[in-house]
Amino acid sequence: MTVDLATEADIPAIMALERSPGFNGLVGRWSAEEHAAEMGKPSSRYFLMRDAGQPVGFAMVQGLGDGHCKAHLRRIAVATPGEGVGTRLMNAVLLWLYTETDVNRVDLDVYVDNERAKRSYEKAGFQVEGRLRDFHRNDDGTYRDMWLMSILRKDWALRHRL
Repeated sequence: MTVDLATEADIPAIMALERSPGFNGLVGRWSAEEHAAEMGKPSSRYFLMRDAGQPVGFAMVQGLGDGHCKAHLRRIAVATPGEGVGTRLMNAVLLWLYTETDVNRVDLDVYVDNERAKRSYEKAGFQVEGRLRDFHRNDDGTYRDMWLMSILRKDWALRHRL
Protein backbone atom coordinates (compact mmCIF):
# COMPACT_ATOMS: atom_id res chain seq x y z
CA MET A 1 0.00 0.00 0.00
CA THR A 2 1.15 3.51 -0.77
CA VAL A 3 0.04 6.90 0.52
CA ASP A 4 0.55 10.01 -1.56
CA LEU A 5 -0.74 13.55 -1.61
CA ALA A 6 -3.95 13.58 -3.63
CA THR A 7 -4.63 15.82 -6.63
CA GLU A 8 -7.79 17.08 -8.30
CA ALA A 9 -7.67 14.00 -10.54
CA ASP A 10 -8.30 11.92 -7.39
CA ILE A 11 -11.53 13.72 -6.43
CA PRO A 12 -13.87 11.09 -7.98
CA ALA A 13 -12.14 8.35 -5.94
CA ILE A 14 -12.32 10.49 -2.79
CA MET A 15 -16.03 11.10 -3.33
CA ALA A 16 -16.63 7.36 -3.86
CA LEU A 17 -14.80 6.55 -0.60
CA GLU A 18 -16.77 9.07 1.47
CA ARG A 19 -19.97 7.62 0.04
CA SER A 20 -19.08 4.01 0.90
CA PRO A 21 -21.84 1.89 2.43
CA GLY A 22 -22.14 2.38 6.18
CA PHE A 23 -20.55 5.86 6.22
CA ASN A 24 -23.76 7.85 5.94
CA GLY A 25 -23.98 9.98 9.05
CA LEU A 26 -20.35 9.26 10.01
CA VAL A 27 -18.32 10.82 7.20
CA GLY A 28 -19.17 14.08 5.52
CA ARG A 29 -19.91 14.18 1.81
CA TRP A 30 -18.79 17.04 -0.37
CA SER A 31 -19.31 17.86 -4.02
CA ALA A 32 -16.41 17.81 -6.49
CA GLU A 33 -16.41 21.61 -6.41
CA GLU A 34 -16.12 21.70 -2.61
CA HIS A 35 -13.21 19.24 -2.68
CA ALA A 36 -11.46 21.16 -5.46
CA ALA A 37 -11.82 24.42 -3.53
CA GLU A 38 -10.44 22.80 -0.36
CA MET A 39 -7.53 21.22 -2.24
CA GLY A 40 -6.67 24.64 -3.62
CA LYS A 41 -6.06 26.06 -0.16
CA PRO A 42 -2.41 26.15 0.97
CA SER A 43 -3.60 25.20 4.48
CA SER A 44 -5.15 21.87 3.38
CA ARG A 45 -3.73 18.52 2.28
CA TYR A 46 -5.47 15.43 1.01
CA PHE A 47 -3.84 12.01 1.29
CA LEU A 48 -4.84 9.03 -0.84
CA MET A 49 -3.95 5.43 0.01
CA ARG A 50 -3.76 2.93 -2.84
CA ASP A 51 -3.46 -0.84 -2.87
CA ALA A 52 -2.19 -2.19 -6.20
CA GLY A 53 -3.10 1.17 -7.72
CA GLN A 54 -6.69 1.14 -6.46
CA PRO A 55 -7.84 3.86 -4.01
CA VAL A 56 -8.64 2.29 -0.63
CA GLY A 57 -8.66 5.31 1.69
CA PHE A 58 -8.26 9.05 2.00
CA ALA A 59 -7.69 11.66 4.66
CA MET A 60 -8.16 15.43 4.65
CA VAL A 61 -6.11 17.70 6.92
CA GLN A 62 -6.87 21.40 7.41
CA GLY A 63 -5.26 24.31 9.21
CA LEU A 64 -1.64 23.85 8.13
CA GLY A 65 0.60 26.87 8.38
CA ASP A 66 -1.26 28.69 11.13
CA GLY A 67 0.84 30.47 13.70
CA HIS A 68 -0.01 27.94 16.40
CA CYS A 69 1.53 24.90 14.62
CA LYS A 70 -1.64 22.84 14.73
CA ALA A 71 -3.66 20.90 12.20
CA HIS A 72 -7.15 19.44 12.13
CA LEU A 73 -7.97 16.02 10.70
CA ARG A 74 -11.27 16.88 9.01
CA ARG A 75 -12.05 13.56 7.37
CA ILE A 76 -10.74 10.03 6.96
CA ALA A 77 -12.47 7.15 5.21
CA VAL A 78 -11.43 3.72 3.99
CA ALA A 79 -13.09 1.25 1.65
CA THR A 80 -12.91 -1.67 4.08
CA PRO A 81 -13.16 -0.62 7.75
CA GLY A 82 -11.90 -3.04 10.35
CA GLU A 83 -9.05 -4.45 8.26
CA GLY A 84 -6.23 -2.14 9.42
CA VAL A 85 -6.29 0.14 6.38
CA GLY A 86 -7.38 3.14 8.44
CA THR A 87 -4.60 2.54 10.96
CA ARG A 88 -2.00 2.43 8.17
CA LEU A 89 -3.42 5.56 6.59
CA MET A 90 -3.52 7.43 9.90
CA ASN A 91 0.07 6.45 10.66
CA ALA A 92 1.21 7.65 7.22
CA VAL A 93 -0.60 10.98 7.64
CA LEU A 94 0.92 11.54 11.10
CA LEU A 95 4.37 10.59 9.83
CA TRP A 96 4.07 13.16 7.04
CA LEU A 97 2.74 15.87 9.35
CA TYR A 98 5.42 15.36 11.98
CA THR A 99 8.35 15.00 9.57
CA GLU A 100 7.41 17.41 6.76
CA THR A 101 5.81 20.28 8.70
CA ASP A 102 6.22 22.19 11.94
CA VAL A 103 2.87 20.90 13.26
CA ASN A 104 2.93 20.33 17.01
CA ARG A 105 -0.69 19.27 17.49
CA VAL A 106 -3.17 17.32 15.39
CA ASP A 107 -6.77 17.28 16.55
CA LEU A 108 -10.03 15.83 15.33
CA ASP A 109 -13.61 15.46 16.40
CA VAL A 110 -15.54 12.20 16.21
CA TYR A 111 -19.17 11.41 16.95
CA VAL A 112 -19.58 9.97 20.44
CA ASP A 113 -21.51 7.01 19.02
CA ASN A 114 -18.73 6.11 16.55
CA GLU A 115 -16.84 3.80 18.90
CA ARG A 116 -14.94 2.02 16.11
CA ALA A 117 -13.41 5.29 14.92
CA LYS A 118 -12.66 6.45 18.47
CA ARG A 119 -10.81 3.18 19.20
CA SER A 120 -8.86 3.55 15.96
CA TYR A 121 -7.78 7.07 16.86
CA GLU A 122 -6.77 5.96 20.36
CA LYS A 123 -4.73 3.15 18.80
CA ALA A 124 -2.86 5.80 16.79
CA GLY A 125 -2.11 7.75 20.00
CA PHE A 126 -4.91 10.31 20.08
CA GLN A 127 -6.30 11.19 23.50
CA VAL A 128 -9.80 12.36 24.35
CA GLU A 129 -9.73 15.96 25.54
CA GLY A 130 -13.41 16.42 26.10
CA ARG A 131 -16.96 16.13 24.88
CA LEU A 132 -18.33 18.76 22.50
CA ARG A 133 -22.03 18.94 23.36
CA ASP A 134 -24.51 19.53 20.51
CA PHE A 135 -21.51 20.21 18.28
CA HIS A 136 -22.83 18.95 14.94
CA ARG A 137 -26.19 19.89 13.46
CA ASN A 138 -27.73 17.12 11.37
CA ASP A 139 -29.75 17.70 8.21
CA ASP A 140 -32.96 17.01 10.17
CA GLY A 141 -32.17 19.79 12.67
CA THR A 142 -31.12 17.51 15.54
CA TYR A 143 -27.73 17.82 17.19
CA ARG A 144 -25.01 15.30 18.00
CA ASP A 145 -22.20 15.32 20.54
CA MET A 146 -18.61 14.71 19.51
CA TRP A 147 -15.36 13.81 21.23
CA LEU A 148 -12.45 16.23 20.79
CA MET A 149 -9.25 14.21 20.45
CA SER A 150 -5.62 15.17 19.80
CA ILE A 151 -2.08 13.90 19.53
CA LEU A 152 0.95 16.08 20.21
CA ARG A 153 4.30 15.87 18.44
CA LYS A 154 6.08 14.85 21.67
CA ASP A 155 3.59 12.02 22.29
CA TRP A 156 3.91 10.81 18.68
CA ALA A 157 7.73 10.93 18.93
CA LEU A 158 7.68 8.91 22.17
CA ARG A 159 5.52 6.25 20.51
CA HIS A 160 7.99 6.06 17.64
CA ARG A 161 11.15 6.42 19.77
CA LEU A 162 12.36 9.54 17.99
